[in-house]
Parts: sequence; structure tokens; C-alpha cells
Amino acid sequence: MARKFVLVEPKSTHLHVYSAFTIPRLGVILLGTMLRDRGWDVRVYIEDVAPIDMKEVLSADIVGISTLTSTAPQSYRLAQKVRDAGIPVVIGGTHVSFMADEALEYSDYVVRGEGEETLFELIEAMDGTRSIEKILGLSYWKGGRKMHNPDRPLKEDLDSNPIPDYSLVEGWNTQKRGLISIATSRGCPFTCTFCSVPGMYGHGFRMHSIERVIEEIRVNNPKYVFFADDLFTANRKRTKDLLKRMIEEGLTPEWGAQIRTETAFDPELLELMKASNCFNVFIGFESINPQTLDLFNKRQTYEKIVRSVEAFKKHGIRIHGMFVVGADTDDKETIFETARLAREWELQSIQLMILTPLPGSPDFDLFYATGNRELLYKDWSLYDGHHAVYRPKNMTAYELNDAAIAAMEDFYSWKNIGRSAMRRDYYSTLIQFGAKQLLKNWRRENQGFLDELRSTVFEKAEESDVSSARKPRTNRVGVPRFVLDSELGSSLAEFFARLGSSVVPFSESMTEGSDDMATLSRIAGKVDCIVLPVMERARQGEEEFFSKIEAVRKWIAQHKNSAPVAVSLFLDKQDGSLYSSLAQLGAFFTKDLDRVHKAYKETVAKLKLPQQSGHDEPKVPLVQIAH
Repeated sequence: MARKFVLVEPKSTHLHVYSAFTIPRLGVILLGTMLRDRGWDVRVYIEDVAPIDMKEVLSADIVGISTLTSTAPQSYRLAQKVRDAGIPVVIGGTHVSFMADEALEYSDYVVRGEGEETLFELIEAMDGTRSIEKILGLSYWKGGRKMHNPDRPLKEDLDSNPIPDYSLVEGWNTQKRGLISIATSRGCPFTCTFCSVPGMYGHGFRMHSIERVIEEIRVNNPKYVFFADDLFTANRKRTKDLLKRMIEEGLTPEWGAQIRTETAFDPELLELMKASNCFNVFIGFESINPQTLDLFNKRQTYEKIVRSVEAFKKHGIRIHGMFVVGADTDDKETIFETARLAREWELQSIQLMILTPLPGSPDFDLFYATGNRELLYKDWSLYDGHHAVYRPKNMTAYELNDAAIAAMEDFYSWKNIGRSAMRRDYYSTLIQFGAKQLLKNWRRENQGFLDELRSTVFEKAEESDVSSARKPRTNRVGVPRFVLDSELGSSLAEFFARLGSSVVPFSESMTEGSDDMATLSRIAGKVDCIVLPVMERARQGEEEFFSKIEAVRKWIAQHKNSAPVAVSLFLDKQDGSLYSSLAQLGAFFTKDLDRVHKAYKETVAKLKLPQQSGHDEPKVPLVQIAH
């Protein structure tokens, strides 16, 4: 009897932009095909297609699990359950390729990177015919220790892989569903900071032969093909040759692919796309903000975005616009303006993905390794682009998350759906209606999460309400005089004035035992809260300023019960804490975050504060003492 290998791809626990449309990833299907060809009894479960049959899973000789970052928690739970049953567990995929230590807590083996060769060498090692220590790209346990063999070079001969057999997927019917994925290449030559693709598949561009791609279309005979390349038009000449062959062979199902704006500026390629039955394109516009495009290292301009939209519309090719929101150069206005322009451009559909530090991306190193950003969550299930997991710079995490969803709701409005129907674009009408319902369901499912984000803005104000329930509001905030005398001081005073509050300064000579320390006690009943300046360390020339801050912090810690409620104001971090601190302070005087946001933009945001990019230190301090 053949040994049984069960492959599983769990689904996300949260609704996301693709929840209504199942375009399966190819990893488990390809590996299942290879295992089947080697004589294994194979079961493939893609949970977005059909439920996982745990009886089948627990009857396997080996179980393989493929995971993304957002599916890591449920993948780990499944792995632990299988492991507890005494069945060897192999886990692979983008997330664990960069988090192998974490994944080994729940599995026996981790296949890092492209897994075709590593998996089959591992099977040989498990059968005793190969040394496990020599298997490249493998992490495993040995003697109670986690071992990580060197990385495996990327696979060059992609044609040596078989055509993935979709019939192996439980619950899948190609003819009924009418669509399949075909990967014609791997790798991406670009270096967008939020993307993990180059980290996983490299910057080089490795291709299947055109003959192989044509054969894959012929074998599956689908109604619709999604070319699952990271960038389908990376090599435009090769793309043209492929489309010409499709036309010559009469193999022109409707198709879509991920592309960049530059595709639109090649007239021959556009004509071939239309002639070969290109139905829609998925374009990573990423942002309408030129500063954000530069920050993302996107290497494209706003002007190119507009021109590309016009070119695709002229050729009757539908556009799914993909945007990433929440960069340091973005604010709420950027997000809503993105949705407005998408309506004006008459895009068929959009997704506004919240900037998320995925393992393997440059942003992950920036957020995690350097501590340059304040992370709010490390629950991987929230790392799906629809949940704010860090504190942005020019808005609170709540404002970012709410704006991203609200802007998509604006795009998928009844008015916009009606416009599509009036144009007799029934496909777009259906897609937009489905997206509207999905967003409604997302709101319902995630209201608790949004409430939690919002509560972090108001928690200090609510703490003050509880501790001083019988005291009337003073509409005043205490600010250390040395902060008011700084570059930031006058803007702070104006910020609070715009919220209908005023500033009460307290002394700057806060040495232990000083009579001036009594100032804090004297103003305790005269202010609703005080500003607690925070600096992580004293840089050269700022020692005096730093010592004053530390004295204030120490006094408040010692007089916790009698001191006014303190809100930390981060002065030397460029991770969004300055805005978030001001939002918390503003919450003492208004529940209207739009009003706080406006006051910030009209005062503090106008300051010429230093910008920080990458791993660089700020070149000048945010706050300088006036002499």
C-alpha cells in the first residue's frame, strides 16, 4: 500500500480582499503532483476551497502545511495537533522561510524557500538513504536543538517541474470553477520596501519555456487564467512572444496578471494583450503620493499612474488597482483622495492594503530588527493588510485602519455601483457589489478590533475621568516650561488652543528636593493632564535637556497617586509616537478625532521636523532648547 502524504493550506481567519474569489496558490498543488508521480497516496486540502478532513489528515504518514504570515497561527495549531498524534510535520511557505525558529516550536521540519528539491531530499533522509545535515534549505530538530542548514540556491530549471494537477485538490472542479493559476516565471527585479517576494524568490527573473506554458493552458483548458507571476511583464519581449503563441495556437482564455504601470507604455504589448483576451490586470499603483512612492522605492511616478490608466481604458482592459496606505508620508486625506481618484479614473475595483511589516520584507527589518516603529500587535493573523499593527506617523492606528476601510466603502458605494450598471459593465457591477458586502461583513467581524484601537487614543482621558469623577474639567494641560521654550513649544500651545484648551507651564528646575518640584503638586487640581516628555537617550548636545526630562519622569513615578494623569510625548522617535501622543492629549478636550487631526496639521505638522528613512538616525533633534 502506498504511503499517504497530506498537504494542507489553511485559510485566513479574517475576511480579506480575496475572500470572495478563490485563486489558489500553486505550492501545495505542485508538491502534491510531484508526490503522486513518485507513488504516494496524496490528499491536497486548500481550506479556501473545501474544509479540511481531519480524519484524512490524522491518517497520513507525513503531513505538509503551507503558510503565509496571516495564516501562521492556524497553521501552527494544525501542526501541533498532527505532531501530538505522532505524525511527522513538515511546514513551509513564505512566512516560515523567514521565521524558522518560530515554526520549529510546532513542527518537526521547516522547508525554507522553494521546496521542491528540499522536500524530496528530506523524505530520503527520513527513509535513511540521505544525510539530513546536508539538505540545503532545511531546518529541523537534533538532540533537542534547532538546526538550520544553509540556504538552497534558487531553482533555475522550472520546466523540470510537472504541470500542477488541480484534480488533486479536494473539492476542486476546474470546469465548474472555470479558472486556474499558472506561474510562468519566478522572481521580481524590483525592491519595494513592503514586499517579501524578492526575499523569497530572488531579484532574478527565472522563466518557464513558452512551450511549457502553452501546454499547461492546453491541458487545463480553463475559461480564465490568472498568471500567478510576481510580475508577468518583467521581460516584455518574452511576454509578447508568449501572447503571440497563445493567439497562434487558439489558446486564448480570458486572463489576468500582476503588472506594473510601464506595461501600458508599450503599444505592441497592449495590442497583444487585448488580442489574446486579457480580461483584467492587477496593477500595484501603491500610492498617489509621490513622497510615498519614493519611500516605497517603487520607481514610478503619479504621472505614470495616470497615463497607464488612460492606456488600459483605451484598450478596454479592466483594472484592479492595488494601493498600500499608512506610510510615514501618508495621512487620512491621502487615503480618501486615493479612493476619490480611483472613482474618477473609473477603475473596476481597488484594494487599499494597510502597510504591514511582513517577514522577508525590508520593512520587517526596519520595524522589528531596529525598533524604528512602535508595533502594537504580533498576532500574525492580523498581518493581512486589513489590520493596523503598528503606530503610523501622521495618524493614530485607529484612524489609519478606519480610513482604509471607509475609503474602500466610499469607492464601493451604491452610487459607484450604479455608474457601473449604467455603463452596462455588469462584471464590475457584480464585483463592486460583492466587495461592498464583504466590507460590511468585515466591519461587523472586526468592530471589536477597531474599538480596541480607538480605546488606546482615549484611555488616558478615561483614566482621568475615573480618578477625578467629581472634579470639573479645567480644559487645561500642564506642560514643562523647558518644552514650551523649545522649537516645538509655540506649536503645542497653538495646537491646544485650537481644541479649546490652554497651557499651564510648570517649572523646569526639577531637581530632587527642589521647592520647584512642589509646582507639580500645586497644578494637579488645575489641569486635566500633563505632558510627560520622553527621550530614549541623550544625544550629543542634548544632555541638559535629557536630564530635565528624566527628573520630571522620576517625580511623576514617585508621586503616582497624587500627580495629574500624564501622557508621554515622544520627542526623539520618528515612529508616529509624536502624533499619537498629541492625539491622546487632544482626547482630553474633544472626542472628535477629526478635529484633533486638523489641529495637528495646522500647527505641529507645519514644523520643519527632521525626516528619518531606513536605518539613519535623525540628523537634528526634534526639540531644541531656546537660549
